[in-house]
This record gives sequence, C-alpha cells and structure tokens, in this order.
Amino acid sequence: MKKIVFILMAMAILFASCADTKKFKRADGTEFIAHPYGWIDRDTEKIPGVEYEICAGNIVWSVLTAETIVGPVLFTGLGLYEPVDYNDPELTPKGCVCEPDTVKK
Repeated sequence: MKKIVFILMAMAILFASCADTKKFKRADGTEFIAHPYGWIDRDTEKIPGVEYEICAGNIVWSVLTAETIVGPVLFTGLGLYEPVDYNDPELTPKGCVCEPDTVKK
C-alpha cells in the first residue's frame, strides 16, 4: 500500500509544473497561446517576440526530485522558461532594445 501511495505522489509531483501557458494578441488582432519550453523542446516551442523568464518553481522541483533523474529532466527540459510578455516583431524596429511603451505604433 505504501508503494502505491509513493508512486501516485511521485506522478503528481512530476506533472505539477509551475510554468503556465499564456494567451497573447498580435497587432492584427489574432490571438495565440505561448507554451513554456525547456532545453528539450526549445526549437519547437519558442515563439519569436515572446519574452520568457526562468520558472523558479520548476528549478525547485528539479532539486527536490533530483534522485529520480526523470524529475529534473522533465521540469527543466520541458518547462524551464515561462512566457511573460509579447512584443510584436513587426512593430519593433529591427535591432531595437527598447521598452514596449517607447515603440512607435
């Protein structure tokens, strides 16, 4: 019985990622959803114009589940970076490193 409870708890922890998906709106009015990404799916999930931050919760879970080896791989490989903001690349001048409010519309 203890083994089953342990396995269920381990599965719950593995699927309890702290990074969330976010919905953004482009300049033309279309909406899209940006998903968290990590070092495994960086090329497929990263969206140009979306700003990402490191999800500290997933790093904590990676440390706590370090003995499992699978936990850190899942937490950092699939959800290390969380989408936080969107700056439309079409409205931002090329090479501009400026705040979104200072870009001419």
